[in-house]
Amino acid sequence: MKIGVIGGNGVAATNRLVHLLERKRIAAGAFRDQHHPELVVLYKTQSPSRSMFLEGRGPSFVEGYIEDAKELKRLGCGVGCICCNTAHYAIDRIQEESGLPFINMLEEVAKKAKSTGKTRFELFGTDGARKFDIYGSAFARIFPEATIVYPLEERQKLVTKVICDVKNKARLLPPEDPSSPIAILKGLLNSARAPVILGCTDLRVAYAPDSEVDDIVAVDSLEALADAILAKSAMATHK
Repeated sequence: MKIGVIGGNGVAATNRLVHLLERKRIAAGAFRDQHHPELVVLYKTQSPSRSMFLEGRGPSFVEGYIEDAKELKRLGCGVGCICCNTAHYAIDRIQEESGLPFINMLEEVAKKAKSTGKTRFELFGTDGARKFDIYGSAFARIFPEATIVYPLEERQKLVTKVICDVKNKARLLPPEDPSSPIAILKGLLNSARAPVILGCTDLRVAYAPDSEVDDIVAVDSLEALADAILAKSAMATHK
């Protein structure tokens, strides 16, 4: 079964998703191209900003994503996903109006958080996702025992800086540079008083490229999505 990805949101995060999928498959024993999932990835780089829309500072991305989902369906995809946490604000509408079933990344994160045995988490995400508490309903369905707290204002500014800086040349700074996204994110994680949910896929880009995420320190949304894609692919293969 082909799995469709509405990506380019951001570009580096979409690239990291594909990288994660490949690494996970070879770690599981893959040694041929045919051992990997079949994907259709749309780099929808010209879509409006998801966060700016939710913040009331830009046009809607929703109608465009509905058309993107329809395109994935026309291309033969049996299931879709979106490489952006904030876009899940409209996941139900996108799924319903396109007729394509979608992996809900937020629910996958809630499942992953539940498996840690912890019940309190600090959520790092975009300002728009925070404004609408997009994770609230997913956790209410999957892990209602959990308590989600948001960073205080100054911490949130640093989270936003990391999200923005992985999209520009700041990402090319060496990790030891204190102004690099990797260094800033590392400082935020080290000062967290609870496991952190990396609730923006761009945040994984600021994690050391070939390092696994320790679930006791952080629950990563991009890794949760990668695992869900591989699980869907395996289910289709074994039918």
